[in-house]
Amino acid sequence: MRRRAALLLAGSLLAAAPAGAIELEGTWYVLVHFQDKESPKPDAWRWEDRVWKFERKADRLEWTDYPIVVFDDEKGRFESLGSNHAARVVEAWEPSAAQLADIKDGLQVNPRGMKTKSLRAVDGGAGWSSSEGASGASATVITYTEHWSIAGLPDKPVFTRDDSMSGGSTEELSGRTQYKTTEVTADELHGSFDRDGTRIGNFRMIRSGDTQKVRGSGLTQDQRVMQMFASQAGLTLDAAQIQAITSGKVAPGSPVPDDVRADVRAQIRQGVEEAFRRQSTDPRAASAEVDRLTSKIEHLILDEGKSPEQVQEMLKRGEVTP
Repeated sequence: MRRRAALLLAGSLLAAAPAGAIELEGTWYVLVHFQDKESPKPDAWRWEDRVWKFERKADRLEWTDYPIVVFDDEKGRFESLGSNHAARVVEAWEPSAAQLADIKDGLQVNPRGMKTKSLRAVDGGAGWSSSEGASGASATVITYTEHWSIAGLPDKPVFTRDDSMSGGSTEELSGRTQYKTTEVTADELHGSFDRDGTRIGNFRMIRSGDTQKVRGSGLTQDQRVMQMFASQAGLTLDAAQIQAITSGKVAPGSPVPDDVRADVRAQIRQGVEEAFRRQSTDPRAASAEVDRLTSKIEHLILDEGKSPEQVQEMLKRGEVTP
């Protein structure tokens, strides 16, 4: 009887919700804007995002968190740190129209860092809660636990994640992250965000399409590095200058005069070196890579007849590497 009652209770929570209520089951994109009081720039707005998936399993609600999401169009989300590293832009980033469409279609997720909790119905059907973790068995055991809960259903859910680390000989360390809904619109939740009273801001939760694992690009590591380099460093070739150098001096199928080749090579090298500088890399310290990349671009333009614009697109696709 108790199991049947629990099943009926769970079903009532996930059944068709009344007007103004929210139906949680499904996939959601969660975007947070916050200020970090403990950062060197406490007034700066920052962002983070993730995907949550809620799925009913018998009388339980399974909550899966994906902290790494990938858009087809990552424009505006990250900035270059040099040496092919990137970081989130320090601002309250908002998805573009194309990125919102990507969310609706369903984002790619990286399984790294993924966590899942099984929650049981509590508070007479007003919420869900995961089980409490076990305590450390002895003074030499340090235990880390997480407790996830959802309250305030069905109108304005509050999502809380408590974590703690304790052991017999150590002081307990605990933290709380809370997403408190204040407004519900069509397929969206809006509200406040609080992490330990230090990261304070707001969140937006958008119903999305189902997730898929990150698709492999088919590129090698060198190609991926070059793709990032070309897109972030902004490697550009002066097409007008190259055209001026070669105009009337290079005939299809004929050898390229040495003086023309030398001038085109110098023009290409200038663009490559400038791109390395924009990546905070001294081109003299990367002279071998500069030489190889310059030589390959020179060959594509002078020997294969590629235009500078075509070569730049090849660079962005990771098809040309040092």
